[in-house]
Amino acid sequence: MSVPADKSVKSEVHGQSPFPAATSLVGVYGEQLFRILEQTSSGYVLLDAQNRAQRWNDGYLRLFPWLVPTLKVGATLQTVLQSAAASAPTTSAPTLNSIAESQLSLITRQQTSIQIQLPNRRKVSLSAHALSANYTVLACKELVASEGDAESLAFFDALTNLPNRRLLLDRLSQSMIQSERTGWRGALLTIDMEPAKGFTHLNADEASTYLASDIAQRLLSCVRACDTVARMDAKHFVIMVSDLSPDIELANLLVERLGERLQESLNTSYQLNNQTVKLEANIGATLFGPHSRSATELLQQAETAMYRLRDEEAPGLHFFSPEQKIQPVDRSRMEHGLREALRLGQFELHYQPQYSTRGDVSGLEALLRWRHPSRGLVPPSIFLSVAEETDIIVPLGRWSIQAACEQLAQWKNDPQLSHQAVCVNISAKQLQHSDLAEQVESIIAQTGANPALLVLELSTKTLNPVNADIIHALSRLSAIGLRLSLDDFGSGSSTSEVLRQLPLCQLKLAHSLVQRLGPNNASEAAVQAAIALAGRHKITVVGAGVETLEQRALLAQHGCEHFMGYLFSAPVPVGQIKSLLQNPALFGLQKHVD
Repeated sequence: MSVPADKSVKSEVHGQSPFPAATSLVGVYGEQLFRILEQTSSGYVLLDAQNRAQRWNDGYLRLFPWLVPTLKVGATLQTVLQSAAASAPTTSAPTLNSIAESQLSLITRQQTSIQIQLPNRRKVSLSAHALSANYTVLACKELVASEGDAESLAFFDALTNLPNRRLLLDRLSQSMIQSERTGWRGALLTIDMEPAKGFTHLNADEASTYLASDIAQRLLSCVRACDTVARMDAKHFVIMVSDLSPDIELANLLVERLGERLQESLNTSYQLNNQTVKLEANIGATLFGPHSRSATELLQQAETAMYRLRDEEAPGLHFFSPEQKIQPVDRSRMEHGLREALRLGQFELHYQPQYSTRGDVSGLEALLRWRHPSRGLVPPSIFLSVAEETDIIVPLGRWSIQAACEQLAQWKNDPQLSHQAVCVNISAKQLQHSDLAEQVESIIAQTGANPALLVLELSTKTLNPVNADIIHALSRLSAIGLRLSLDDFGSGSSTSEVLRQLPLCQLKLAHSLVQRLGPNNASEAAVQAAIALAGRHKITVVGAGVETLEQRALLAQHGCEHFMGYLFSAPVPVGQIKSLLQNPALFGLQKHVD
């Protein structure tokens, strides 16, 4: 779930504080105080003499996400805590009540510090600090987990204790291997919860956050003990069922029956804020079996089916089929929607980290997301092909570079982020524009971003062939300090020629190579050759699309020192990057693979 960043910091950069009551405090203690709080605590909330919230950071809301809808400037913390606990589902209410009472004991000065356990079993230390007669800071610090707890937190969702995306992909990869061996088919179902007709005033993200535990229990009641139910984000759940049948028609029928059970269970009433509300489930499904592609691709197929269903405004179950194509009327509607989204500023960048073998973040890849006003966060697998087949990809690509450079400029004075490089994808159509170098130089000059921290990522497909104009433009950008990365390394036949002609600093192994690593080591020789070739040119190699511990282990064994993929982290909004830096890849994972 995305939570708001520290609003006062953002506004004060422009000289205006949205918190008048806190202005004098900031004037006396300065921003340095809050920077110290950011470094020494996971989260904090600043209270005035009446215990009204004046300021907080996103770390506080990450620890207590159920407070997001009710925590407002000027609201008393007691009201916020009690309201959140009162509106929680019956299964969660006792725990949230206990947490509320613990915080209240601090702000009423009954205690100065206390330890509590969150619903996800994380342990947090809370303490109250009087800054003056008029201000108190309630600081929260997550305690270091034991080895077993850390492993649990790496693989399970915080609110529901369901498997998260990382564990789902690992289980799905193993199930695909089993299916390849036995011939029995399985299925992947993605579920998106939306307010039913008549309840469109509900905020879907908030409703799903409050009702996450209730939804999780309903999902679990519909599946077998051997199936996996996972929570991906605020609104999305995924079910993996395996060993359905070797017969594709029978497997389809079994998934349809599961879909009926899910709709019957999910499309009923819920209790939220002492009101009865209704949600509806949009369900996308795809089968997997012998000769299926990667786990990530299967998930994208199910998501494509789910979004197609939601666009048709017909809640229910929709299957993905390989023959499925966007119809002309859908394509025209999508193209118009993309142009409007660009005009209205509906796009945003999420960031997926690259990690070194030590678990440190060694770079960030900026990935485009479309925040649609009614459909929510739309993944690129749904819209990018239409953008690439039209001229929309050119201004969209330019916007991505602009947004990434603005973010780099904002991070300049942040000790945690000032050195982080950001990688931005460049499309084939952008490369074909003769003024690409001038555009990028202009954006850097305008934003004040450090060009050494901007990495432009090219695909081997966009460089086929490599002409003189492209070489000149990229060499010009390299000369001012920008770095160049090549994606899909090892998937094309002209790789050696590209390495010779372009000043590359980084190569990303093709997802198809990484995802075929496993028990049969289908691509081991190709991966070894690719890493050796990069070594001869003294270029860094990144193992991209890593989904399983085994893939990471094999890559490290062959000399790959940088990794990225859903095993480590999904792309996250900018407000969640600091938490990634504070948890080095949760590389308790290393004990499994080194």
